[in-house]
Amino acid sequence: MTGYRHTEGVGATPRGRMHQMDLVTFAAPRIASAATARTPKIETYDAGGSERPAGGFGTLVRTGDDKPSGDTAIDAAHTNAGIVRDFYKDVLGRNSIDGAGMDMKSVVHFGTAYNNAYWDGAKMTYGDGDGKMFSPLSGALDVVGHEMTHGVTEHTARLEYSGQAGALNESWSDVFGEVIEQWSENRSGFGTTDAARGADWLIGEDVMTPGTAGDALRSMKAPGTAYKGDVQPADMAHYQQMPNDEEHDNGGVHVNSGIPNKAAYDVAIKVGSEKVAKIWYTALTDFLRPSADFAAAAGATIAAATKLYGAGAESQAVADAWKAVGVTAATGVTRVTHAATERPARPDNDGIVP
Repeated sequence: MTGYRHTEGVGATPRGRMHQMDLVTFAAPRIASAATARTPKIETYDAGGSERPAGGFGTLVRTGDDKPSGDTAIDAAHTNAGIVRDFYKDVLGRNSIDGAGMDMKSVVHFGTAYNNAYWDGAKMTYGDGDGKMFSPLSGALDVVGHEMTHGVTEHTARLEYSGQAGALNESWSDVFGEVIEQWSENRSGFGTTDAARGADWLIGEDVMTPGTAGDALRSMKAPGTAYKGDVQPADMAHYQQMPNDEEHDNGGVHVNSGIPNKAAYDVAIKVGSEKVAKIWYTALTDFLRPSADFAAAAGATIAAATKLYGAGAESQAVADAWKAVGVTAATGVTRVTHAATERPARPDNDGIVP
């Protein structure tokens, strides 16, 4: 039996071009023990400016503990992939993207002035940007963590990429992109509420519009303020009803993700980002179903918090955060076994995200 794989584009601004497409199917294994599964290799390839690199990857330029190449984009992709691997292993006990030691492969210098980064089910691909909208996208750890988390979602909850489920798919990637960045910058203080309150909670700020200071793709702390014209809502009162088609971002998956993003931020400043990471990860692996809506996500994260920490401050913080953004949590949430199932591939999608 097979699951599916898909490519998720990182662009979430009206100034950029998204690249999102479904590729071939794959077998989706359950999570293996990090102690017994194989150790993932980190490999970085150079596409040499081509959108059709040889063998789909290009030239292998760094592997494992190779010395830095001297190419900033290559070395950033390689280093950041290692940080993502270490976060999932050290904080969450997960062995790579698939939970079973999947090698972590990155392709850089893809295309010419390519304003995008995406995960295709087998590897990460990074454009160099055009120098105006983006600088080389491998330079942002939160972007790398975001896209690789799409791979984790593929191998766990397999959230559908449309409507509220799609917005959750995007939000879960934002959450982990941000907390991985926080962990990398302050490992000793990662679990404290002071650290969570002091973080910027911006996505893509290191690579977006390099000539303009202070903007980002998204703000989790204050959705709708990341850049001029940002339309992300912070609560259900401002939810954006959009047609569920490619032209409208599959129902606004990069727009309405602001609502669960704000909920995650509100939890983090009460209990710390480490607990948010563990709660959101447990919800992804144990409680979320592919068609989950925001109410189901609220119920899943409350159930995850209760499983991990009991019916105490953590589960109450999660419940309060969802209530604050206008989401009523589903009740009667039960644990899910994510067996591999046949899923149809979706059509290619090149869209402009509001």
